[in-house]
Amino acid sequence: KSGQHLSKELSDCVVYCRSVRFNGFKHSRVHSRFYDVSSFTESKARKHMKEGGAEFVLHNSRQLTRVYPSGLRTDSSNFNPQEMWNAGCQMVALNFQTAGVEMDLNDGLFSQNGRSGYVLKPAFMRHAETRFDPERPRNRDGYTPLALTVQVISGQQLPKVNLKEGSIIDPLVRVEIHGVPQDQAKQETHHIENNGFNPTWNDALNFTVHVPELALVRFVVEDYDKTSKNDFVGQYTLPFSCIQQGYRHIHLLSKDGTSIPPSSLFVHIRIKDA
Repeated sequence: KSGQHLSKELSDCVVYCRSVRFNGFKHSRVHSRFYDVSSFTESKARKHMKEGGAEFVLHNSRQLTRVYPSGLRTDSSNFNPQEMWNAGCQMVALNFQTAGVEMDLNDGLFSQNGRSGYVLKPAFMRHAETRFDPERPRNRDGYTPLALTVQVISGQQLPKVNLKEGSIIDPLVRVEIHGVPQDQAKQETHHIENNGFNPTWNDALNFTVHVPELALVRFVVEDYDKTSKNDFVGQYTLPFSCIQQGYRHIHLLSKDGTSIPPSSLFVHIRIKDA
């Protein structure tokens, strides 16, 4: 065997994870180490969640899991990362070059903790005896659902969807909850005709959130179209745990995640026990 001399300084920079083949939950319970990481395609990860959601969460409390897009996604599209976070998967790889709701969720989740790229999982997903199952959230310890009311009051200087002279949008607002399957929900306001400058809705949208620790809230503004698909105007996504109650301005982002000042929504947020 030929030996190689390595720089200790360079060697010390190597990440502290060991890639291991996944041979089943029973095998990993006995043989895995906390620094082991197993990689799954999105379809394989979904299979484990469907056949043993609680077991997958428990596995992810002991060691690391990486999920990556299917090789069939030749168009660089993305899968929904939320379902992987629901199972406690630590590294969910996305095609960052492709904008869309999936990247909005990713940017929203990691907007917290100073955008450091690290978010601590909820305590009920970290302890060694966790039996949390994202398909059955009511069975977990400390189950406390919350009621969220978003009163969408008005919008300010919403952007046009095209640069045609005389172009005016007919805006509506949709509020989406992304989380465990039981929390997936969306509601929208009525549309306002020909007013993107200062539309007023005053519509109240109500949600029940069963696992607020995992939920993301996405605010979407669209240009209503009666005969075809609505056009995207702007959005903003943030973790439920980061929402502040009371009157708030929500500053909208473009499809690629860049700021579009001074476009914003004016809303009132109320959260209480469900």
